[in-house]
Amino acid sequence: MCAVKNWEGDLLSYEEIGNSFTKLIKSIETTKVISIEAGFGRGKTFFRKSWSEQLRQSGETVVEVDVQQSDHSGDPIITLLGALVEAVPKSNSDKAKKALDSAKKIGAIGARAAARVVLRSGADEIIDAMSEGTVDALGDFDALDDVVKELGDGMSKAAGQLIASQMAAEKVRRVELPQQLKALHSAIVRDTKQSRIVVVIDELDRCHPEYALSFLEAMKLIFGQSGFVFCLMVNAEYLENIARHRFGVSANDEKYLDKFVDIRLTLDSQETVFKQAIFELASELPLTTPYCDSKEFSVEAAAELAGELALFTNFSMRKVKRILLKVEVALRCYSDQPLDVPLLVFLAFQAEAGGVIQKDFLPRTFMTPEEAEKQLHVPEEGRGVEWMADERRRDLNLSKRIKETAPELANLPRERYQLPDDRDYKDWALVYMFLAPHYIPTHNAVLNGVASFLATAE
Repeated sequence: MCAVKNWEGDLLSYEEIGNSFTKLIKSIETTKVISIEAGFGRGKTFFRKSWSEQLRQSGETVVEVDVQQSDHSGDPIITLLGALVEAVPKSNSDKAKKALDSAKKIGAIGARAAARVVLRSGADEIIDAMSEGTVDALGDFDALDDVVKELGDGMSKAAGQLIASQMAAEKVRRVELPQQLKALHSAIVRDTKQSRIVVVIDELDRCHPEYALSFLEAMKLIFGQSGFVFCLMVNAEYLENIARHRFGVSANDEKYLDKFVDIRLTLDSQETVFKQAIFELASELPLTTPYCDSKEFSVEAAAELAGELALFTNFSMRKVKRILLKVEVALRCYSDQPLDVPLLVFLAFQAEAGGVIQKDFLPRTFMTPEEAEKQLHVPEEGRGVEWMADERRRDLNLSKRIKETAPELANLPRERYQLPDDRDYKDWALVYMFLAPHYIPTHNAVLNGVASFLATAE
């Protein structure tokens, strides 16, 4: 399958996965519900947009639904119907208008209440959801008024509304929705060679938890309709967690998504691909004033480190981008200040990870003010002949540790050490006495200065 421009910027090599998924779609001859699963920030929306365009270019009819746009403001069923109505070609405008009128009629009976009935919510929620004129707005549901009247004048308006909403919801499920979907399907594919409609549903796990579950439960009314293949872009772990919180753990430990999904697919890049993607992102960091010209302090070294830390922390691409953005802004705002860019990357990841990253990823991070003070401190009462011998051993040990752990710290430009005079100092003194007190604190201060004005929301 030839490459298409819509995969431009595909850092995670999702085009190959998209090719495989497209072949799968084309092999399906019956109604299916497919989940395409990945964690937060793993590029689901990028994949959805690129893959949907690839499907269109291969001759498929695709309808994309961003569920988050209807969260708190719309009804799940109406959201889907609205997306299908928008997909009707302008040449079939009459059918589109008819479909839209039908959708409005479903909305008039309180589609939100109908969805809650399907969810078996409490009667009080349903009553609250119904408007004063619900029964009057039922239009051609003629039997409802007669049923309510036959039950007697003693029935409360709330009870009457509850029964009416339940009966209306049942008619929507059995009659209105199938007719609606059949009419929309016919209008959408009328001028196409392919009778299948691929509905790609995204951002479900970005909605309010209750709304996400309501959407899935309400979609059970629709998922079985012929002529459609539904693809749910989801964070399965997130949905399973909120389902367990809402419904409890099933007796046989059945997965919640298994109630709706026929085929479960995963959207996950290989570690080597993900690491390379992070390397390429970090390679664009704008270092103006290097801390030192040696490769250990280069942007390339920082990019290598970023890839390793991304794999170690298992951070999402979105979170890694946010971390690298923090480093980028720091480099831009402090462009006239010599900065150790790998150290900035390490400290930024460390802050996001809560301090769990080992110093082995960047050994020179052992050189903290606390470590220097610990090694250099000698009590006054301990000074003497023995102390002088111990001091010589200490000097040797400190020099050895620098040489074995971070020799690059002993070969910095002289001005990095902030020396008090022009005398020559031993390597251990340069690092422990004159570099350590300000080396890491200065870089932390740069990142903290950026954090004070950089928005960090997901």
